[in-house]
Amino acid sequence: MPEFATSYMFLTKQDLLMCNYKRGDTEGFVNYGLTMKTVRFTAFFIERDNKVRISFRSKGNFDVNLFAREHFGGGGHKNASAAYYNDTLENAIAYFKEVLKKYTKELKN
Repeated sequence: MPEFATSYMFLTKQDLLMCNYKRGDTEGFVNYGLTMKTVRFTAFFIERDNKVRISFRSKGNFDVNLFAREHFGGGGHKNASAAYYNDTLENAIAYFKEVLKKYTKELKN
């Protein structure tokens, strides 16, 4: 999402089942988004039963702790945080994209 200097990735429950997922297998995946030169903010969505776990990472001054707390009821640190979204994966991503519009100027600076 170059207009927001942002990337996101996701894994569905089906993806996890097909790969014989075990807790911890996706540790660190969220950081891949930040390896792109123009990305300042990234999110990683993992579909679980009746909810979605979201990890947020940023570089620079974008505060993902504040972002997670204000929009997803989560928290963490300035450049690393997480949250749960109690809905479908599709709705979690749609909500993320909608909320992101509020941060266009902040992310592009």
